[in-house]
Amino acid sequence: MAPVATEALERKLGFLKRYLTDLGGYLGCDEAARLRDHYSIERLLQLLCEAAADIALQFLKKTADTLPTSYREVFGQLAAKGGLPPALAQELIAACGMRNVLTHLYAEIDLNRVIAAVEPAVQLYGDFLDWTLVQLAASRNARNENGTSNTR
Repeated sequence: MAPVATEALERKLGFLKRYLTDLGGYLGCDEAARLRDHYSIERLLQLLCEAAADIALQFLKKTADTLPTSYREVFGQLAAKGGLPPALAQELIAACGMRNVLTHLYAEIDLNRVIAAVEPAVQLYGDFLDWTLVQLAASRNARNENGTSNTR
């Protein structure tokens, strides 16, 4: 993968890490506590999808001729052109489908589905974070091998 601009990517990674930490705080909560805080959980699910898509776009800016215009396209294109494992891309696409429902209120929100999404979302976005960190390290190595450095 071509080297990526790390300043914007690292800022977006900071957001992703913060949202993961915040959502992870609900892992030990029972159903009643999650239901009380369902608005916070909904918002974190939305923010995680958006942060992951923003990170994916940072990688695609270096590899794609045209940038995608939907979350489905972002993760699909990153799988096709940027090395994101296809299974991970499909899970991210599905998770962002929930984000669309939460954001645009296409249907009545199933609160049980929202509160049940905590564990899978922490795992999914944690996996995406791990993949991103590997890609960022590879990008830094490529930049160092080419004799360029990150200017901040």
